[in-house]
This record gives sequence, C-alpha cells and structure tokens, in this order.
Amino acid sequence: MKFLHLFGLWAMMNSFSILNAQKMHYSINIPKPSNHYAEVTMTVSVDAPGDYIFSLPVWTPGSYLVREFSKSVEQVNATINKKDLKVQKIEKNRWKVKASSKGEIKFAYKVYCFEFSARTTFIDADQALLNGASIFVFVEGYENLKGQVDIKLPDSWNSYISSMQEKPIKGGVSFEFDNYDILVDSPIQLGNFETLQFEVMGIPHFVAMVGANNANFSALKKDMQRMCATMADIVGEFPKDIKPYKYVFIVQNVEAGGGGIEHLNSTVLVMPRFNYSNPGRYRGFLSLVAHEYFHLWNVKRIRPIALGPFDYHKENYTKSLWVAEGITSYYDELALMRAGIVDREHFLRVVASYINGQENRPGKDYTSLHEVSMDAWIREYRPNENSRNTSYSYYSKGFVIAALLDAKICQTTKGKKSLDDVFKKLWSDFYGAKKLGTIGTGYTEEEFVSVCNEIAGESLNSLLYDWLETPKTPDYKTIFEGFDGVGVSVESASPISFNLQSRLENGKTIVSYVHRDGTAESLGINVNDELISLNGYRINNNIDELSEQLGNPSELEVVISRNGLIHNLKGKHQNVTEYKWSLNFRGKAISNDYWKQNNEGLQRWLRITQ
Repeated sequence: MKFLHLFGLWAMMNSFSILNAQKMHYSINIPKPSNHYAEVTMTVSVDAPGDYIFSLPVWTPGSYLVREFSKSVEQVNATINKKDLKVQKIEKNRWKVKASSKGEIKFAYKVYCFEFSARTTFIDADQALLNGASIFVFVEGYENLKGQVDIKLPDSWNSYISSMQEKPIKGGVSFEFDNYDILVDSPIQLGNFETLQFEVMGIPHFVAMVGANNANFSALKKDMQRMCATMADIVGEFPKDIKPYKYVFIVQNVEAGGGGIEHLNSTVLVMPRFNYSNPGRYRGFLSLVAHEYFHLWNVKRIRPIALGPFDYHKENYTKSLWVAEGITSYYDELALMRAGIVDREHFLRVVASYINGQENRPGKDYTSLHEVSMDAWIREYRPNENSRNTSYSYYSKGFVIAALLDAKICQTTKGKKSLDDVFKKLWSDFYGAKKLGTIGTGYTEEEFVSVCNEIAGESLNSLLYDWLETPKTPDYKTIFEGFDGVGVSVESASPISFNLQSRLENGKTIVSYVHRDGTAESLGINVNDELISLNGYRINNNIDELSEQLGNPSELEVVISRNGLIHNLKGKHQNVTEYKWSLNFRGKAISNDYWKQNNEGLQRWLRITQ
C-alpha cells in the first residue's frame, strides 16, 4: 500500500509537470460591440487521441446562485491541427470533443453578453465587462494549466484593466494567469475610462471609473485609500499570493442600481453615477468599497472549507456564509467609524437598525442562521413574495451576530482582544503559515468556533449554538450592557395595520406582500389580489390610511378581485407587534477620558485609542 501510494503521488506530480509545460490560450474578438457578442477561441495541446470535455461554470464564486451561463453560448465548433472535429453536447454546460490524434485543439464559440450586473458579462458599444465564469470554458483535467488571454480591442476603445499581468499586443492586450481559478476570479474591463491610483501597505491599487459620473476624483481617491487602509489593518498583512502585486477596483457608474462582488485581487462595484455628491449615498459607496475589499482576506483567503477549490458544475454548500458576508457587513460599517467618517453614536444607531430589521422580520422565527447559509442557493438571490415570512439574509443577521461576538470578546478579555484578533488567528492558522502553501486551507465551522473560544479566553459554545443553530432572539441587553456606559432599550407597539404591501398598476391596487400573522392574512387576502374597497369606500393604494380615516373600524369588509372574480372578505384587525431597539451611551460614558480610564472593553469595541 505504501508503494502504491508513493507511485500514485509520483504519477500525479509527473502529470502536473506535463500540464505545466502546456498552456491554455484564449483569444477574444468583439467585432461589433453594439450587437453584444464575443467570439472566443480556446486552444489547448493534447498529448494523445481521445475524448476531451470542455465545460463552462454554472455559477461564479462570490455569488451563490446557479446562473446557467451556458444559455448564452452558441455556434460551437472544434478543430485539431486545423481539421474539423465532432462536438457533442453531453450536458447543459459540457461539450465532448473526440480527438483523432494528439495536437492542438481549438474550441471556438460565440457568447451573447447583454446581462448587466457585477456578476455577469456585458458588452455594448461603450464597454465590455468580462466576468470569467460566464465566458471562459475549460478542459476538464487541465484546470491547473497556466495560460493567457489575447483580446482584440474594437478600434474606438483604448482602455483595459484586470488584476492579471498584462501586456499590450498589436491591436489589443494580453493577460497572463497561473490557472483556471485565477482566470475566473479576475474580471477584465475594456472600453474608455479614467483610472485612479493609490497605495496601501506599499501595494498599488487601481480604480477604473467606467461611465459618466460626478465623482471628485481627488477626494474619492483619498477616501478609498483611507477605507482600504482601515480594512487592511484588521489582519495587518497583505496576501502573499498576489501576482502581480496590485489590487483593482472596477467601478461601473450607472443610471440606477448598486452592489458589488469580490474577486481574488479585485472587485466590481456598481454605483449610480450622480450619487457621489449625496453625502449619505457616498458614505454608502465607501461602505461598499470596504466590504468588497475586506473579502481580499475574509472568504478569498480565510475561507469556509467548501469554498475552494471550487466545483463549477454545481452548488458549493457551506454553513459559514454568515462569516463570509455577515461579518464583512459588520466590518464595513465599523470601518466608517474607525476611519473617522462617522461618529460612535452613528455606529450604535446602525447596529440598532440591523437589530430592528432582523427582529421585525417574520421569517426570523422559522430558520437558523446556518440553515440560511445553506439555503443561499435557493433563497438569497431568488426572493419571492413570501420570503420575508419564511427566511432572512445571512448578511443582516450575520452583521448582528458579528456585533455581539465582537462585544463579547472585548468584554471577556477586558479590552485586550476583539474580533480583529479572531481574524488574525484565522489568517495565521488557515492561510498565512508557509506550510499551508500559496492558497492556504479552508476552515470548518467547528474550527471557526474554536478560534473564537481561544481568543475570548473562555468557551462561547453555548452562545454560538443559540445564535447559529436556533432561531432564538439573542439576549442583546445582557451582551451590550456588559459595557459600563452603554444602554439598551426596546419598545414594542401593535399599530393598527393591514400588514400588507401594495402597488398601483394601471389604476388598480395590487397586493405584493402579505405578512404571515397580520390582518390581511387573517382576512384571506392573497398576493396579486386587487383591493377594491374597504367598508364601502374605494381603495386607492391607501388601505391603512383609509382605515384610519374611517376611525379604524372593528368590523372590516374588504372587496377584492381575484382572477377576475369578486370576493367579499370579512373579519377584524389582527395586530402584529413591532419592536424598536435602541443602543445609546449613558452618563459619563460619553467622555473619551472616562472610556480610556474605566472601560477597557468598550474602548476596544469602539476602537478608541489611548
């Protein structure tokens, strides 16, 4: 057995050395950007005749939804040594090519690229955003090959950027990559755009500002640098596997929209083009910058064990998306305070707003945070009219748990440690150690909890079990009032309401959401019903206002139209309790001197320096 094991290891290493002598080569041509097509040819040398499987991912790392990118692929053909080969589609995203000899296989296809988002590939007359998972096929078994992408630019375009190593070529640009994972995780931006540059920890950072916008570039560059430096200080070390040493922001400035997605050494952000002059929305953009940038550490290197190496053919399940996204969401708000962009009172209000959002969502009582993470593939990106009733986001509750966990660690260690130290430890144990190689290893949920216990200096198992495995409401008051000087209050009310949402559609009031425990549900009102009248009075997308004007009658009669049939629904109000949590400073705690002298835990939590 030992001999067979060593022989197998030798064979695998020998196989890798053969593969590393080869290369993947892609060429992309965009002959007419206005028709949204990219012409792609992937070339690979094979050493023997046989069947070779070419595949396109069904999802992109960082966005946990099967997006079926192959739906946009057409006109597939293949040759070997310039001779035509038969291409057989064997699955929705896989094609089999039977090579009659060794030689150079060219696999060519066209991709229709007109779905705009941070996660997809989009081409129009002005630009091209190429997201690797949606456009680059790979040969199964050859994923570890190095390679290059040669792109022929349309005549009117002169700008390009990616986190990959680049070099100009005649009529375009060429990018180099070490393996398919890096290619998929390195979006490419083409077109005409301005690029900003700054440094963090001696590493050059580039910002591609794509599309018209009203940003003050000087202020934006300074603020982005400040946010990135704040996030880098959490772990305190820049990743060692970045090659070439740079980080890239691709900012898509659009009419409306928002969001972003992280990549190995870059990110794509979407920003409404005129929001830079609105202080609140600009602050939100800086928070987004911090969020996606911190993924450089949290999830791209410090990662749940299921998230790398990736299986591009199906869902990659983990219970720990609350760590990857929820804790990152907490840090992006904390970063605004740490960077001096908002004050401590603002930060406490943000924490309270997340608590209120979570505790007033009916779905909170029906699923655990671990279940929500596992269900990301079928819920997070596919909400429907009943989602609020059955579930919630691992971003929002993950934020809340991160705040509680950070506060608890600051208290148990009397200000000596915080959640920052958890990530420093995760970094050293699962990525930074030389023995782990260039990409490190993923952590299990149990290992994450173990690190939290070590940093806290006591077992947090019971707390974390309740927070992660049950839908119980956390004991916010006990945790946050563990800081001398922080007050926690909660008010409850049961306002008279129909507990529904509606919209005007061609002059009709159409129901779009029904709270699972409210008046509308008890009356039997359904989503997509047309609301016609309340107690004989016409409803004009104003049922709650109308009820108040009628003195909130105890007996209700609502006339609706459902599928073209009229129904009279009778009943009473079924009030739903709403909660308003508040966090505030009390007494002498408002004084920095008091914090520094008497409250080391609070000082650490709010990052107050001596």
